[in-house]
Order: sequence, then structure tokens, then C-alpha cells
Amino acid sequence: MFNIEDIIKATGGQLSAGATPKRFGSLSIDSRTLAPGAIFIAIVGKNFDGHDFVPDAVARGAKAIVYDNLSKINIFEKDIAYIKVPDTTKGLGAIARFHRRRFDIPVIAVTGSSGKTTTKEMIAWLLSAKYSVHKNKGTQNNLIGVPLALLEIHSKHDICVIEMGTNRVGEIKQLAQIAEPNIGVITNIGPAHLEYLGDLKGVYKEKIDLVKHLLHPGIAILNKGDIYLGKLCHIRSKPFFFYGINNDCDFRATEITYKHNSVAFLFNGVHQIEIKHCALHNVANALSAIACGFLFGMDINAIRERAETFDSPDMRLKEIKLNKCIVFDDSYNSNPQSLKHAIDCLCRQTEGIRRILVMGDMLELGKKSEEFHAYFGHYVSKKPVDMLITMGQFSKAASDSAKKGGMSATCIFHFENCASVLDFLHKTIKEGDVVLIKGSRSMQMEKIVAALKEKNT
Repeated sequence: MFNIEDIIKATGGQLSAGATPKRFGSLSIDSRTLAPGAIFIAIVGKNFDGHDFVPDAVARGAKAIVYDNLSKINIFEKDIAYIKVPDTTKGLGAIARFHRRRFDIPVIAVTGSSGKTTTKEMIAWLLSAKYSVHKNKGTQNNLIGVPLALLEIHSKHDICVIEMGTNRVGEIKQLAQIAEPNIGVITNIGPAHLEYLGDLKGVYKEKIDLVKHLLHPGIAILNKGDIYLGKLCHIRSKPFFFYGINNDCDFRATEITYKHNSVAFLFNGVHQIEIKHCALHNVANALSAIACGFLFGMDINAIRERAETFDSPDMRLKEIKLNKCIVFDDSYNSNPQSLKHAIDCLCRQTEGIRRILVMGDMLELGKKSEEFHAYFGHYVSKKPVDMLITMGQFSKAASDSAKKGGMSATCIFHFENCASVLDFLHKTIKEGDVVLIKGSRSMQMEKIVAALKEKNT
């Protein structure tokens, strides 16, 4: 896969000790899963330092160590190559870019404030009807995950679809420089990660870096329904394509019909398509995937068949039918945009006895945290939600605001942790209830879903 010269060329590092150049079968940042003969890169993370695991990597058969902190290397083992680089995380990205350039295949990059994972999965699912498609697993979308995904590209692959996430200024630019995408999809610009990106203009500036760093042919597929992205329709000098429910979109949906667990729409005024999802925003996500299908020469019938058989990723507004109730698991993450979509989806449910919202904190909203949570308390109070259960420091503002908005105090409950919420749900849920569970990643709302599944299946 790589030799020492490749690593040095890619990273700008230097061989500080070890054997003459040899080939290595794989690369790893985790000593626990490292295969004998691999390169180990000592990544420094928020809660760990890979340099501390160099002895374990050597014991497990690593034949090369890429490091940036000499003081952490206690001994240079014989017959092992030690390559010092300025920064191991940037080094990982540089090696991934080196590997990506070995393959003359298009890379589609997907970013946005919400819907990234579902859109990435839709695009990969649809294109895989005709092509061998590689994608990053789950939300492997940061400065470590994206390089690891790129390193898994093989000669059998025709297309690579990469999700890109960010919560800091400059990350999308770095990811684009690593992956060198040819096509960029932006789902939306919303109030996510405001603690670090500042405001919506900051979010837009960060996300649009993807378009600025596309390689030839530099095609951008953009959601025209988004206020910020829609303004780009006036640019005629670049290959921009727009999707949405607007009549003047290149890829549009009209005559949208909601069913119990699906949405049907007319694509470009001609083709009837139905997707297995009850949320309107997934119509937009589907349109971006359909756009990619057309760009890669797929027939509309093949596109329709794949779109209609797509199943939502776990923890992304996933419908789970239990013996006693229906749970909509949207526990992976939460921001104002995705929370609104989820609440609207809950309110469209007509088969249940009661609609119950379990709302955990939305995080990384900075100074506007309380304001956003209070807004959704008022929003829920005006919607057909029968019970509001909030959890966490910021969500208390939502329950208080819901009471002020006129929702009965007997239908509003606040708890501090998952265990308390779960105990309450076990005592409260009735036959036929529909329960939406939504919160930011670190709130660990998936524990509530797992416990409900265990008790009610």
C-alpha cells in the first residue's frame, strides 16, 4: 500500500530512525486493531494521545511509526521505521490525499448543517445500482474520519461519496483539500455549531468553502430552498445545479403527498416517486441524490427504483415499531433546523393516541442556546404535541416557554438525565403512543431508545 518514501513525500516528514524503505500493507491510528506489518500514526485527540500507545503498536507488529512528539518516544526499536512529521493529524490527511490521487475516480462531497448523513447514504445507495461506490461509514466526517475513509478506496471503486462535517472555521477547506472532490452537495445552511462559527453568515462562509475548492468539473448541487444557497442561482459562470420544491429548480418536486410512513412527489413534473420517510426535508435530500444519478447517466426508472427502496440510517428520524408504541429515533444529533423538521414529522402522525416529544439539549449554540430552546418550547405549545418531556440544562428553557405559550403544565415534564426520563416513560407510555426522541450527540438519547426497544419488543 505504502512505502517509507511515499509517507515522507506525502507528509514532508523525515526518517529519524529505522530500516531502509519497505512496503506496508495497511495504516492504523488504533493500536488495538492494528494488523502486523502496518504503519501506526500517533494521532493526538481531545481525550487521548496516540504517542502513549506506540509501545502497544510495536508489540502488536507495527513496522513503522509516524509521530510528531519526540519527547514521547522513549526508545527506537530495531527494524522499525520512525518518521517524524510536523503534525500527525495533518500527516494523516496528507497520506490520504496521496492515496486518493492514485485513483482517477470522481469524489462527491456532501456537507450542510443537517441531513448530511442521510443525503450521503441516499447518493451512495442510488449510484450503487450502476457503479461500485465507496463511502465513509456513518459520520466518519472530520479531519480524522475523512482521511481514514479515503484510505479505503480500492481499484474496484468507480465513485467515492464523502460526507464532510465541521464545527470550526477552516475545517471544510482542509477536508476539501484532502479529498479533492469534483462534485459538491450542500444540503442547507442552519444554526448549528454557532459556538464556534458565530452566526448563519459564519456557517455559510464555512460550508461554501466546499464549492470554492472543487476540482474539475467543479459541479455544485445546491438546495435552492435554503435562503443563503438560493442566492447563488444568479451565478451563471459556474456549473451550479439547484434542487428543491421551487418550480424553477433543475431538479424539483411538486404535488407532494404525505402518507403514514412515506412521502410521494412528482419529479420534474413527470415522474412519480415515493420515498420511505415521513419528513419533508428528505424530499430535498432525495432530489440531490437524483441529481447525482442523472449526472452519472442513470436511467430514471433505475433512479426511481433505488430511491423508493432506500431505508433511513439508524438514529436519523428512524421509525421503530414496538409492541406498545411507535418510536421515531432521531437521537444522533440535534440543532434548530433538524429539530423543527422532526417536530413537524411527529405532528403529521395520525395513527397514534398521543404524540410525545422527548427533547434533549441542543449543544454548541453558544450565546443563543437559551433563546433557541425557549423558541422551541413556544413552537411546541402551538403544535398538536400531547406531551413534552425535556432533559438537560438548556432544555429547561423549552419546558418553561411551553407553559408560557399555553401548553398545560400537566403535559410538561423536565428531567436531568436519561435514567429519569426512561423511568418516567416506562410508567407513562400507553398503547398506541408515538414518541419522538431527539437530542444532541453527547446527550446520549440513544440509550433511551435502546431501553424502550428492550422492554417493548
